[in-house]
Amino acid sequence: MSTEPALAPRRGPRRTRRGPLTRQQILDASLRLFSERGFARTTVRDIARQAGITDAAIYYHFESKRELLEALVEEQGFVNSLLELERASADVPLRETLLWMARGAINIMDENRDFLRLIIMEGLGGDEAATEQYQRLTERWENGLARALNQYVTKGELPRDDVRSVARQIIYVILMAFQDSLLGRHIPPDDSPPARRDALAAFVQTSLDRLLEGLHASP
Repeated sequence: MSTEPALAPRRGPRRTRRGPLTRQQILDASLRLFSERGFARTTVRDIARQAGITDAAIYYHFESKRELLEALVEEQGFVNSLLELERASADVPLRETLLWMARGAINIMDENRDFLRLIIMEGLGGDEAATEQYQRLTERWENGLARALNQYVTKGELPRDDVRSVARQIIYVILMAFQDSLLGRHIPPDDSPPARRDALAAFVQTSLDRLLEGLHASP
């Protein structure tokens, strides 16, 4: 009778379906299908087929399709960008800070045009998961802007106005300009990404200058 120890079960290739590589496959497949078909019209089985895995492998990583969408939002870098916004200091003039924030928002939004189009269109169509993510991102954006504006109020560089309302106005300017670009208004859809972002930044800069002038002119 052999005294050699039994071989340990193989690990590695058989477990890759539950490893980080498969998680990324799921996210990539989900992004493609959500963008092509919409969130509501894509099933977990569709994603599994696209990724070449089983439904069970998806549920190992994500409890639901809604959680998968939330992971995609983080994967695209929105949350990290908003965290940077919340850490902005008032060491430079207000206008410079706002233009820096606006340019950062434009860049991250334009880099993820298809994904944001999905969130906006699905949200407008009444999908709760898309609406939840849209509200989550815009509320965090608003909080970060309000925090930055409050620092300038404390320094006396900004009137003691309703900073949350001002933050919302800034977001509306940037977001509406971006949505216009999605539909090809004012900025040709075949423009290169740098040209498109420069055009958006130029428009937003003019709008922010007018907003700041109005704030300083108010009694």
